[in-house]
Amino acid sequence: MNKAKADFGRFQAAVTRERLPDRVPNAEGGVDIEVMEDFLGQPIRDIKTYALFWEKAGYDYVLLQVRGQPIHDSTQIKIAEGVLTARMPTTVSTDGACGIQDKKTFDEYSWIGPEDVYYKDVDMMKDYLPDSMKLIVNHGPLFQSLFRIMGIETLSTAMVENPELVRATAEKVGELSVNIVESLLQREWVGGIWYGDDLAYTRGLLVSPNFLREYVFPYYKRMGNLCKRYQKLFLLHSDGKLLEIMDDLIQCGFQAVHPNEPLSVDIAELKRAWGHRLAFLGNIDVDLLARGTPDQIVKAARNLIDTVAPGGGFALGSGNSVTRYVPLENYKAMLEAVHKYGRIY
Repeated sequence: MNKAKADFGRFQAAVTRERLPDRVPNAEGGVDIEVMEDFLGQPIRDIKTYALFWEKAGYDYVLLQVRGQPIHDSTQIKIAEGVLTARMPTTVSTDGACGIQDKKTFDEYSWIGPEDVYYKDVDMMKDYLPDSMKLIVNHGPLFQSLFRIMGIETLSTAMVENPELVRATAEKVGELSVNIVESLLQREWVGGIWYGDDLAYTRGLLVSPNFLREYVFPYYKRMGNLCKRYQKLFLLHSDGKLLEIMDDLIQCGFQAVHPNEPLSVDIAELKRAWGHRLAFLGNIDVDLLARGTPDQIVKAARNLIDTVAPGGGFALGSGNSVTRYVPLENYKAMLEAVHKYGRIY
């Protein structure tokens, strides 16, 4: 299916907007393992096969999640040990969830430190990346970690009654994230950070912009400064409508926003308003991918290529992620549309 040689420079050009890429790149912030295996026609049990999927599917990078998130999460990928456990389990671990209620529970919480971060997947990937590709590492979240660790009710109350508890929790998570990002950026085969942190829902932000500016964005900005220092990409994945904080995100150093769900935003309007400062990734409706026909998906992709891609600053993919219930023929139709119609410059 891969009809063009992978080239990280293509994706980099689209994100940085420093030049026009030779064609619109594919961009995906997550593909379920079942889809990967169906695409390849073989199981994925090691780093080599995992990397092969991203190359064969026509991406210019390999995306890998770093272990050592601030919260213990049984759905995280661990493939370097020879076993891939990326499938959704029947029960999800809730270790540590809603664990912090006050100073006592904060002090007793089982915090993950820099020494606990699992980099072996990232390091092993170096030997399996084609020369023209780089690794983009998915990391985060920060804001989501606050309400997962504290619980949304406790967090909401603490915003007013105990802001120091919120600040202390944000500092623990934020400092760890900054540490992880700096460590990753020192690896030359890592081309960037794709920071995942859902800040919004379909109609707007989950909390006030001022809350994010006080507790979250200072750490984003530190990570953005690190990416700038190391000359690596800094991408944000956040569901929902982010219009109130677009300028903040740019000031934090993000170069692109993903996934731009079509139910939340008009991506053409976003590009007109912010396209001189920010790139936009994704935007193919996941419901269409799951329940539409290949022809409908090609039509949607062509429309985005015609209306959003001119001038660069755009890469096409799903408006969230490619889930296990997306038919393989529909996923392939999206990828093939980019290769067939994406040379518009």
